Formats: sequence, structure tokens, C-alpha cells
Amino acid sequence: MHYLLSHRTTYTYASTVDSAHHIAHLRARNFPGQKVSSISVNTSPVPALAVQHLDHFGNHIDIYRIDKPHTRFDIEVRAEIDVRFPEPPAAASTPPWEDIRASLLGDGFPHPVEASEFIYDSPLVPSVEALRVYGAQSFTAGRPILEAARELTSRIRKDFEYHPGATDISTPLADVFAGKAGVCQDFAHVEIAALRAHGLAAGYVSGYIRTINSKDDIALRGADASHAWVAVWCGEAAGWVHLDPTNDLVAHEDHVVVAWGRDFSDVSPLRGVILGGDSHSYGVAVSLIPTRLTD
Repeated sequence: MHYLLSHRTTYTYASTVDSAHHIAHLRARNFPGQKVSSISVNTSPVPALAVQHLDHFGNHIDIYRIDKPHTRFDIEVRAEIDVRFPEPPAAASTPPWEDIRASLLGDGFPHPVEASEFIYDSPLVPSVEALRVYGAQSFTAGRPILEAARELTSRIRKDFEYHPGATDISTPLADVFAGKAGVCQDFAHVEIAALRAHGLAAGYVSGYIRTINSKDDIALRGADASHAWVAVWCGEAAGWVHLDPTNDLVAHEDHVVVAWGRDFSDVSPLRGVILGGDSHSYGVAVSLIPTRLTD
């Protein structure tokens, strides 16, 4: 699928900001099954310094220094992106999850190394015993990994209420699980914790999901804003499979990747430090419009 992406974020400050430093994970990257054909990132005010880097996970980072006094900050991304993630193998044909766990541990020599770093706790996804127990209902002995992970994804979609405002980024994961409500980043963190509790590699993927484009389209939860889902390592043959617990989907053509990491803290769309400003309000407007099928 070929998409036109527009993502605009606006911060309005109660008083003048004298200077600001911002770090943005907003520049969509090439990924297996995804090609970015054009992309631009524009800010107002124009920064005194703008630098691009790649982070540890290969994501694009934009760093801005703004010295001009301002009461509003706008950053807008426009891009053209082609997406067709590979179809995963039949779930029942994937290896038993215990075999994947053993290869990731590897008696001190894990294989593959890239995937093995995603089996550990991270700042926003600590070990939660209740989530180990919750995941164990799907990860029974000898079960194929993708079959178990797909069931876990479906259970989260069924058991949790999609409720913007029920949580924020500071809500502890244990509280999210106890309340059974939240938004896409909460659903992703819940699934990641349940997978890692079983020694499996799970990454947090940030991006977007297709905006409804006609009366015949199915409305997807998390559209018209940044979205998040999970990548789970299913072995050498299947590789990383992207699962969306907010919508109970395997990502194929409806999702666009911006960045990935261990959890939200690795790929926060925008963060920084300002001098002045007092209180602030912000708004986000996202559209991901399909224009044609990719050849």
C-alpha cells in the first residue's frame, strides 16, 4: 500500500519560551516490508541548530536547538511510504515457544544477538508477576510460538477497554493491568511484559495505522494519532512478526513504522527541555491516507 502521511504537533505556551532543545523520533524509517520514498520535517520557529542521528536501534533522531523567543512550537512531518510487511508463516508451523526461548538465552551465547536484548526488563516494562500468569494461559507447554502470541494478542484486545484518558505515561504497568483500560501504548506494554516473562524477545513499535478513507473501511482503534504495537521474535524462519493488540491484527498493509525500541521511553515522538513557557497545551493531528496498492 502506498500512503501519504501528515503528522503535525503544536505546543502553545502560556508565556514566552526563551530557548528550547527538542529530540524527535518522527522521521519514519525503512524497515523490512517498508520503504520511505520521500519525507520532510519542518519546524516553526526555524531552529538555530538541526542535527540528524541514528540511535542504538537504527531509528532516525532529529535534534533541534531554538534560540528565538517564542510562544508556540510547531513540527510537521510529511512523507510518502510504501508498506507491505511479509506474510508470516502459518502460526501452527512455527517452532515451540520453549525452543525460541532456549535460543535467545543460548547458554551465554544467544542467537541471534539483536533479538536477545529484547528479552529483558526495560524502564516502562518491568517484571509483573500478574502478567506472567496472564501470559501463561496462552504459552502452554510445546505450543507454537506464533499460535500462542496470536492468542495472547486476541485476549488483550478482548479483556482491555480502549479508554483514552484512563492512563498516562507515568501510570505503572501493574496499575494498567489491574485497571484493564488504556490506549495503544498500554496494550503494547502489557503484551511485551507477558512475552518477556516467558523469556521471549518483544519490541515496542511506534508508528501509525491507516486512517479511515471511505464508508466501507473498518475503523481501526488508534488511527488519527501516533500508534503502537509489538514485534515478537518467532525464530530464524519467521523473523519478527508485528502484532497489534489494540486491534487484534497482524501488521501487513495497515501499519507504518516510525521507530522501535524496548518500550515507549526509547521512541518518544518528541521530548526536550525549555527555558520559560510556564504551562502549555498541545495538539496532534495525524492522517495516513492510502492512495494505491503497492506493486
